[in-house]
Amino acid sequence: MSILLRNILHIFLITIIPGVEVRGALPYAIGILKMPVWEALLVATLANLCIAPLFYLLEKPLLAVASRWAWFQHYRTRLAVRSKSSLAKYGLFIGLALFVAIPLPGTGAYTGCLIAEITRMKRGQAITSISLGVLGACTIVFLVSVGVIKGILAKWF
Repeated sequence: MSILLRNILHIFLITIIPGVEVRGALPYAIGILKMPVWEALLVATLANLCIAPLFYLLEKPLLAVASRWAWFQHYRTRLAVRSKSSLAKYGLFIGLALFVAIPLPGTGAYTGCLIAEITRMKRGQAITSISLGVLGACTIVFLVSVGVIKGILAKWF
């Protein structure tokens, strides 16, 4: 397997891990794998954009299994409370996109899918909103990664 194909597969697999997504994959691609920055951004972004459609493809069986666990039920309840203020302030579509765009643990495409499911948002609208949020998160993580890894860390090491 070529190095490029192996790197693309690594980035794709890292990006689709819940909680990691582009926040972990893009810095890994740029800093560890030493992929060209635009290539890393493209692969991580496309992989992260795949999450919402994949979620909706597997939504019913995944939620049926996950709903059996008390911790998941507690997480969904906390998520509904936590996201309520931003959704109320900006509206469901913009609020969800902004929530997904914040590259912090507990936000991202998976969490956005759950919020859309909790609020019974239409799938097409949800995927569009989540995709806009993913593009925002990818942009923020990219700028931070390039600034930190190529700028500050390069001077120290």
